[in-house]
Amino acid sequence: MLHGDVLMADLDVDQWRNAQDLVLRSAKEARRVIVLLEAGKVVKCRHTSGRAVLEAPQQIDDLDAAAQALYEANREDTDFVLVMERDAADDYFAAFQQAWTADEDLDAFVRRTYRSLDDYADSIVTYPGRARDNLGLQWRLGASYEQVEAAVQTMVEPSSTVVLAVHDGKKLWTSLILRFDEELKIVSIGTADPSLVNIHGSRSEVMERLVRFAEGREGNVCLVVEATLEAAKAFLAADDKRAARALLGESLTISER
Repeated sequence: MLHGDVLMADLDVDQWRNAQDLVLRSAKEARRVIVLLEAGKVVKCRHTSGRAVLEAPQQIDDLDAAAQALYEANREDTDFVLVMERDAADDYFAAFQQAWTADEDLDAFVRRTYRSLDDYADSIVTYPGRARDNLGLQWRLGASYEQVEAAVQTMVEPSSTVVLAVHDGKKLWTSLILRFDEELKIVSIGTADPSLVNIHGSRSEVMERLVRFAEGREGNVCLVVEATLEAAKAFLAADDKRAARALLGESLTISER
C-alpha cells in the first residue's frame, strides 16, 4: 500500500510532527527498564528515568520470567521492561537490514521487520506484551492493517488524491495529502504548506483552500476526511469506528468527491 519509492515532499515541520504525534506511539517515549545480557550475564540494567532499578538482577536464565518480575517490582513508573541478549539484537538488526529489496512496498518491509521479532522470542523479550507490539513505532489507529487496507480498497479511487485534515480551533493543526496510483499504492505524501495556503479560519474555509491546494499539486481529490482534534483522537481510540463516527457527528466528516 506504501510504494517502495514514495515521494515525501513539501512537508511542513509542524504539521508533520503533529500527524506523527496523533497516529504513532514511540517506544522511546515509554518509561522503560532496559536490560542487556551477554550469555545471561547482566551487563546493563537501567530505567529510562535515570533512577535505580528495583530488584535488579545480576544473572538471567529465563528472560520472560525476569521481565515480568522486573515489571512487577518497578511498575509504578514503568510502561514495559525490555530484556535482550546483545548477540540476538545484533543478529536481528543485521537480518532485517539485509532483507530489504528495492521493489518491495515500504509497509510490507516494515511489517516484516516487526514480525521477525517473533523469531527471537526467547532472546528479545518485553513485558507486558510482545516485543513486536512494544518496540519501535506503533500505530495508534484503533484498527488493524488489514482493516485500513480494506477501507482504502472500498473508499479510494485509483489514481486519485486523499486529503486528511485535523483542526484545532480556527487553525489547521495537521494535514496529510496522499496520492494513490492505479494500484492504490501511496506514491506521494505531503502536508499543507502554510506559506502557500492559509491554514487559519473556519473549518469550511480552510478545507476549501486545502482541497484546492491539493488538487493543484497532486490532481483530482476523491476523498476528504476532516475532524476537530478532539474528534480525531476519539475516533482513533475507538474500536467500533462506525459507532464512533455516528456519535461524533459533524465534528468528523468523510466526503467522497
